[in-house]
Amino acid sequence: MIHPRLSVSALSSFRWSFDEDLALWRDLGIGWAGLIAAKLGGDVESGLARLNDAGIRIATVIAGGFDLRRPASWDAARAALHPLIDAVAAHGGWSVYITPGRTTGAPWRDVLETFAAAVAPSVAHARSQGVRLAIEPSLRTDVSFVNTVRDAIDVCERTGIMAVIDFGNCWMERDFREVVARAAPCTALVQVGDAPIGSAGGPGQPPPGGRVPFGEGDLPVARMLTDVRDSGYAGPIELELPGPLGETEGYAPVIRRGVEKASALLYELGF
Repeated sequence: MIHPRLSVSALSSFRWSFDEDLALWRDLGIGWAGLIAAKLGGDVESGLARLNDAGIRIATVIAGGFDLRRPASWDAARAALHPLIDAVAAHGGWSVYITPGRTTGAPWRDVLETFAAAVAPSVAHARSQGVRLAIEPSLRTDVSFVNTVRDAIDVCERTGIMAVIDFGNCWMERDFREVVARAAPCTALVQVGDAPIGSAGGPGQPPPGGRVPFGEGDLPVARMLTDVRDSGYAGPIELELPGPLGETEGYAPVIRRGVEKASALLYELGF
């Protein structure tokens, strides 16, 4: 039996349609899934209803964020984000998350104040609907001025938004256990994956720091999950498996292996 807290992110099958994702998820027997809003197209309600009919809960939906360099665009961003939050709430979903947006070039604290102004109405709206609105700190500077969990905690405390802890973005942070514990009150979602640390990437293989199927890289995933467990986080644990092996070997076998290994480890660690 698949662990009841395990979710699979649609990023793991990035080029698939929602229909293809849903077919695999049903076959796997998972209880949670992470969606990409763009895959749902213009009929979000229908997609969420079909997920509900399959007995799969919404762990998260990845949505569009804010261009911090263009305040005139923020109303349009909210107009797209708020109905999605409403739909997720209507189907008992757990969270919605965005990337924080690239820097404006101003000092970091000034960029944070710009982000706070952009996101404040959406944070309030999500809270009123009972949905966790979150940001994902990312090593990708083209989409995020928030690059560490430490920085994300500062953003959460300033804005009231929550955070996604993605092993692929934060495994190298110092004092991981202490940081995860400190972030616990503002953690909306935990995403797990694996990566090579020192091995050289060959043809079709990810470089050091890239992504590989869960349990097939160098990350101390058992230790990191133990730290998450001990932090008190009680939400879904989402498997996110982007990377070249899914593109070359095929999404389904990579996801199946990851689900089996992650589910077994969650049971072993007492989640």
